[in-house]
This record gives sequence, C-alpha cells and structure tokens, in this order.
Amino acid sequence: MDEQHLDGNGIAGLLGEIAAAEMTTVLRTCQSCGNRRAIGEHRAYHSAGVVLRCPACDDVALVIGVQEQQLVVAWYGTYEIGR
Repeated sequence: MDEQHLDGNGIAGLLGEIAAAEMTTVLRTCQSCGNRRAIGEHRAYHSAGVVLRCPACDDVALVIGVQEQQLVVAWYGTYEIGR
C-alpha cells in the first residue's frame, strides 16, 4: 500500500452498508485478466468517490460515487459469496 490507496479491507464498512454483508472475503474474478481474489486484496482509491481495482492488472472492479445525495454503485467482474 502507498499514500494513494488502501486495500479493500479499508472500505469494509462502506461495502457492508451497500451489500448488507461482509464483503472483504467475497471472491471476485476480474473481467480483464481472469485473476480471482478476495475483495479485501483489491486496491481502494479515494477521491470524489471510491474506485476498487484488481490487484493483478489494475482494472476497475467497483466504483462508488455520490449523486444527488444517493450512492451510485457499479460492479465489474464476477463476484462469488462463499465457496
């Protein structure tokens, strides 16, 4: 990690609010490189919103923004809860 990003565990509370579940252990398969990792291993970048990126290829996994006082969420790739 560096000053620009946290791992996905750093936004666990926000993800829990959106999905009403523990999301850091959810597995995600990247739509670009096929890498399969837990959300907690992804990189979270903060600015006007949050962008979660694949730890292998840096492709966008999740975008969370605020629009007119509501959260706007875009999920990319395949997510798998449980094994």
